[in-house]
Amino acid sequence: MSIPASAATKPIVSFDGNPISISSAYGTPFIDSANRLQAPIRVIAEKLGAKVSWDQNTQTAIIDGTIKVKMGSNEITTAYGTITMDTTAVNQNGRIYIPVRSIANAMGYGVSATAKDGTIAADITTKVNLTIAAAASLKDALTEVKDLYLQEKPKTTLTINFAGSGTLQKQIEQGADVDLFFSAATSNMDTLKNKGLLIDNTVRNVLGNKLVLVVPIGSKVPVNSSFSVVASDSSIKKIALGEPQTVPAGKYAENVFTYLNIMDKVKAKVVYAQDVKQVLNWVETGNVDAGVVYLTDAKISTKVTTIATASEASHTPIVYPAALIKSTNNYTASRDFLNFLTSAKAKAVFDKYGFEVL
Repeated sequence: MSIPASAATKPIVSFDGNPISISSAYGTPFIDSANRLQAPIRVIAEKLGAKVSWDQNTQTAIIDGTIKVKMGSNEITTAYGTITMDTTAVNQNGRIYIPVRSIANAMGYGVSATAKDGTIAADITTKVNLTIAAAASLKDALTEVKDLYLQEKPKTTLTINFAGSGTLQKQIEQGADVDLFFSAATSNMDTLKNKGLLIDNTVRNVLGNKLVLVVPIGSKVPVNSSFSVVASDSSIKKIALGEPQTVPAGKYAENVFTYLNIMDKVKAKVVYAQDVKQVLNWVETGNVDAGVVYLTDAKISTKVTTIATASEASHTPIVYPAALIKSTNNYTASRDFLNFLTSAKAKAVFDKYGFEVL
């Protein structure tokens, strides 16, 4: 946080524009020789709702059990990686100080700085509106992950738009206000990356899935069939697939039928849905005789029977990547949510729903 020293005579730390009171017992913020606003770790972290402990043996301040700042080090270690500061943690009057921006960023909050009339103000943003574009097949699991995240960041407003990954990709290309994209296929993410619409170094593969063939409960199609039953069984007159141009599950299904050399026979039976959730609904209601969905979709339904699982060799790998959109105005908060997607809490939820955690 570089503010001319001449302007930095009265440092103030605020949250969402509201100055916070810091008791002298906790230590007093100050401007160091490099014009950084330094503040005691404990007071900032605790006012952000975290718990701080001190490991005397290693001379390390520990925030919420996962964020660690060692005396004399210029690194902050977190559950998601290391943040390198342009200074080291210092001890002043028995309190450990680091730049306000470093503390806040490590905890997932953005910071802005102003200097006016001899006063420097570091404002930590805790109230953030994030918009996530996510594949429809993630709806149940990601909604649960969202609730867990908001327990940690209660002042964040998190809106998730669920649709086919291809549909979401097109919306982002057309300038939709999105902070983070969570796709059900690498192809959609690659397209956005190639068009320069992503922050490239944030792209990460988060999950995997399996492709299954489902029928309504009570169907006479034998369980433990193969995908080829779609072509050979005369009782299957309609099969639902996601629209291949916009729904990755539909494209994966076509991969399987092509691999089995039955695509021509299946085409006449196909009805296309706008996303994989609609495919599942059509099967559940008996509007179609079969449908191709993800294993995770089939697991949460009590109205369908899974009769076949596609071999991995029959389709391109099913990978769910996530990344920040380059136009986001909420980089730090968006990165924090992206990190949370790979946290132990989130992984437990994804695992429960049947996703493969990568």
